[in-house]
Order: sequence, then C-alpha cells, then structure tokens
Amino acid sequence: MDEKKNIAFNFGANWQEFSENSLDAEKFRAAVDSLQKLTGTEKIKDMSFLDIGCGSGIFAIAASMLGAKKVIGIDISKESIAASMNNKSRFAPQNNISFLHKSIFDEDIFELGTFDIVYSWGVLHHTGNMYGAIDRACRFAATGSIFVIAIYNKHWSSSGWKRIKWFYNVMPKPIKTLMICVFYLVIALAKLIVTRKNPFTKKKRGMSFYHDIVDWVGGYPYEYAGKDDIIKYMAGKGFSCIKYVKPSVPTGCNEFVFLHENP
Repeated sequence: MDEKKNIAFNFGANWQEFSENSLDAEKFRAAVDSLQKLTGTEKIKDMSFLDIGCGSGIFAIAASMLGAKKVIGIDISKESIAASMNNKSRFAPQNNISFLHKSIFDEDIFELGTFDIVYSWGVLHHTGNMYGAIDRACRFAATGSIFVIAIYNKHWSSSGWKRIKWFYNVMPKPIKTLMICVFYLVIALAKLIVTRKNPFTKKKRGMSFYHDIVDWVGGYPYEYAGKDDIIKYMAGKGFSCIKYVKPSVPTGCNEFVFLHENP
C-alpha cells in the first residue's frame, strides 16, 4: 500500500448528494437536537461558533438556530461549501452564517480569530495529519472556550479498515459501487447484532445510513486513537474533558467536549 500517493476520498461529493437526495426537515431537526444534547443550548446561545470541516453545513446552521451570534463553517471541499450554502438557504436563510472554502492547514486560517465554541466532528482524523490538525484547531479556542471533537476509536480492526479504505479509493467506479453494496449489507447486519437496533431507523445526528456507509468505506486518509490517548493529549495542551460519549460500535467515533482552562 503506497500511502505516499495522494489518495483522498471526496467527502464533499457525498455531502452534496446527501443534501440533495436525503436531507429533509426531520433529519435537520435531529441534527439540531444532537448538537443541543452534546453541548447544551446554554453553551451555544450568544456564543461564536466555528465548524471545522462543515460538510453539509447542518451543524453550523443548527448552532445559529440555537442562538450562536457568529457562525463560520470551513471546509476543504468546494462541494461541501456549495451544499452548506444551499442548506442555509433551505433552513435558515436570514441567519448570519458564513461558509468558507478553507483548509485547517491554510497559512492564513488563523486570521479568523478565536471562538467560544470550536466544533469538528469526525473530521480531523481524515486530514492525513490528525494530531497536527488537532493542534491547529486548538489555536481557535481561547481560554474558557469549548472544544468539541469526534475521533475514530482505535480497535483491533482499524488497520484492516485503513487498507480497505485505501483500496476503495484506487478502484474504478464499478468496483466502488460493488464494495458499497457489499458493505451496506455487512455493516447493517453488524450494527443490528452489536446495537440490537434497526440501523435503518432514525439516525443520530440526522444522518443517512447509506451516505454514512459511503463515508465510512471511502473515508481515506484515516487515523484513529483510543479515548485515553485523546484525553491525555488534550490535557497536555491545557484542555480538560468535561463530557465524553462512547461510540455505539467499536470502530465509531469517540465524542469529546473539552474546556480550554489554560492559555
């Protein structure tokens, strides 16, 4: 596996397809509810909010609807920015939300300033430099700020999944389609066994099972870390974990809410 080759999944195209063909008012409400549950409305109201890797933009839009006074979403994908702007027009046309085509590694990124809430759910482990991305994301959080991240959990199968994801991205479209069909069935069965819940019912965070499968199988670059690894790393940067949510499946995302206590 040649990891030096520039291979990356087009997350933006998947988010755009999700937005156009799957996102509806019910899914958007679920996204708002999940953000409210994870952070608390009182932590968002009248605060500034930065969404790093905004994807479809629904969580930046959700933050605005929960009372954030200044909301910015950034994403490396032009398709994601287009989807985010379209979703803003659908769900919150009057709200003050900016979507910018930016990378966390852009030299001028810190001109955006600091924020009361820095949010990056399931993004930084796809940059090809997870800890470097975490370091840069931390710089947006002033003392007293909330920093929300979700990082794939380290599991015995993680290295195998990394190879599968790489393989998917170097294959022609017919093979990719076949892989999605196979994993759609396999993962649905695995989730049913592990969670004892129907994977096709209402999804947490307003997501779509199909688009989650495409995202999961194709999601390369791919890195991961254990719960304690992330908490320890963030403690060394002056952040204390004030909330942790365990993933529903072993390879899912550990969710963390950190408080920046030390400058």
